[in-house]
Amino acid sequence: MNANWILKNGSQVVDCASFPFAYRTMFNMVRKGIADKKPVNLNNLSILGPKNLRGDRRTYSYQAATELATEQGLLTPEGQINSREFKKK
Repeated sequence: MNANWILKNGSQVVDCASFPFAYRTMFNMVRKGIADKKPVNLNNLSILGPKNLRGDRRTYSYQAATELATEQGLLTPEGQINSREFKKK
């Protein structure tokens, strides 16, 4: 069974197969918003983890997701996506 991760951006919902891909999508949304000079509300961005045995999901804010991505090596020390890690996952 694949873990179902959900990226939420306000009312927009994106299903992802894993945390790395959910985070990369979130990262790209923020980067695109900044490049397009559009306001980016980080409070509207969150990643919901797969359901646990009780049916609850853990919610990761943008900051918590970035910390987890850093711990997993998904970001370079410069704060960019580490594409080598995505090829492994």
